[in-house]
Amino acid sequence: MAYIPKALLRRLYVKGSMAVTPEGLTFKLKNSLAPASLNKPVRITVDGVEADPSRLKVVVNGVEVDWLPSDEKPLEVPLGAEVAITVPGSFEKGKHKIVVQMSVKGYGEGSFDFEDEAA
Repeated sequence: MAYIPKALLRRLYVKGSMAVTPEGLTFKLKNSLAPASLNKPVRITVDGVEADPSRLKVVVNGVEVDWLPSDEKPLEVPLGAEVAITVPGSFEKGKHKIVVQMSVKGYGEGSFDFEDEAA
């Protein structure tokens, strides 16, 4: 299976979008690369702690995704789509390091990380 370069994937993060909300830590990704079909659940690690993929809130272009992506039922992310991800829990405002791991049908698996200040 192919591997998607981190440098390319880092461009997905919308800088300055990280925020602490009553639901948890939220941030946005914008698909500026190509249409994508995610065929596995997105895995998120915040400050070294992996979140349960089944508890993540994922919203694509304003529509909440209510299933875990699979080969049989992938998550379609069109070019230009905005994806908001909320990691449930209690988080402090300030700097957080996020690692995002994903599997994109036809492209392979990849991961990237970023740090930002949560407002």
